[in-house]
Amino acid sequence: MASGSHREASASVRNVVKRIWDGRERRIILADVSFELERGELVVVRGPSGSGKTTLLAVVGAMLSPSSGEVLLDGEPTSRLREAHRAEVRRRKVGFVFQDIQLVDGLTSLDNILLPRVPDGVRPEDTKRAKELLERFGLLDVSDVPTKGLSGGERQRVALARALINDPPLLVLDEPTAHLDDARALSIAKQLAEVAMDGRAVLVATHDPRLARSSGVTRILELVAGKLDPMLL
Repeated sequence: MASGSHREASASVRNVVKRIWDGRERRIILADVSFELERGELVVVRGPSGSGKTTLLAVVGAMLSPSSGEVLLDGEPTSRLREAHRAEVRRRKVGFVFQDIQLVDGLTSLDNILLPRVPDGVRPEDTKRAKELLERFGLLDVSDVPTKGLSGGERQRVALARALINDPPLLVLDEPTAHLDDARALSIAKQLAEVAMDGRAVLVATHDPRLARSSGVTRILELVAGKLDPMLL
């Protein structure tokens, strides 16, 4: 937990290094990255293309293991877990909204939101929660509409609701406002701030200055060539 704060750390990133083999040489994508995310925070990661933002999201969210260092989710170390165990922790503790959204276009909005519950079996209380999320994000009118027919803003909100269906302590989003107009981008920024105020940590990678400047953002992390600017931690 951060010094002087009464919030609970949702994610702790400690001296994380990520190396990859690109076919010719081993490259360092993340270089000794350390920070904490607390419940109630909306944190933006900025940086030029190729700076390592998407890799950082994947490591924090337990989709990738670091080459060295450690990531803890709600105090639980994830970096050395086998993939099956890491996937189970990820499913319980992290909600993802990917840059390409990854909705199943042939399914309705409601069914897309319920997809993360399918491995355990969809219960009546899951459907109730999904409908509450549809209402929260102004999607009740399209709950039975296949997502291929939705607008960009609607699709983004369906993806956000799906990421929240398991009530995770950490929400991770990659470029959530990239293809939205100003009104819809600002609406998503406001909704992300409200999600953080519910008691989650929200980590967003973005190039979008509209999101970075939004009033609900609590911190901005600058990532350049795999390193965080220490002046902004």
